[in-house]
Amino acid sequence: MEVQRFAFLLLMLSFAWASLINDCFADVYMWKDKNGTTHLTDNIGDVPPEYSHHTTATTPLTGSAGPIGSIIIPFERTPDGLIVVSVMLNERVKAKMVLDTGANIVVVTEEIFKRLNQEPSSGGGVARLLTNCGEVEGRHLIINRIALGDAWKENVPSIVALNSYVLKGFDGLLGLSFLGDFKIMIDYQRSNILLNK
Repeated sequence: MEVQRFAFLLLMLSFAWASLINDCFADVYMWKDKNGTTHLTDNIGDVPPEYSHHTTATTPLTGSAGPIGSIIIPFERTPDGLIVVSVMLNERVKAKMVLDTGANIVVVTEEIFKRLNQEPSSGGGVARLLTNCGEVEGRHLIINRIALGDAWKENVPSIVALNSYVLKGFDGLLGLSFLGDFKIMIDYQRSNILLNK
C-alpha cells in the first residue's frame, strides 16, 4: 500500500515537473514600438499586426527560438504548399512573393515593375527561367533594394516576367539572387522562416 502511494506521488511530481519545464520553454515574443518602447508577451496574438514582421521569439532557457541573430519572418501557405511572404521593394512597393529556392533569380510581374519606377537593365534580350511555378520569360532588371522583414539586400539581379500568367495570384518569386545571401530555416509548425546572414 505504501509503495503504491509513493509511486502515485512520484507520478504526480513528474507531471508537475513536465508542466513547469513546458512553461519555462514557452516562447516569449519581443518587439519595439515606434516610440522605442520594448514589449514582451508569451502570446503571439498580443503582438500588433504592424509589428509582427519585426517580432523576435526567445525562450527563457535557451535564449532564442532559432540561431542567435535570426530574423523571424511569418509566412502563409497556399493550398498547393507554396510559401508566400510579404516583401518590400525599393522601400515603398509591397509585394506578395513566393519563396522559391528553385529559382536562381528574383522574378517580378510587369505590374510590380511599373510600380518600381525603374528602367530594365540594358543590353539584355529575353531570358528564360525554370522555376517551381513553371517556365518564366522576362527581361533583366536590377532592383535597388529588397527587404524581407529586417533582412535586406541592395542591387538584386532580377527578371521582369513577360508571361505573368505563370505567377497568377502573386507579385513574383523570391529567388536565390536574394535568398542566397542567407541561411534559411523553415518552421512549418509556427509558419515562420528564420533567416541568418
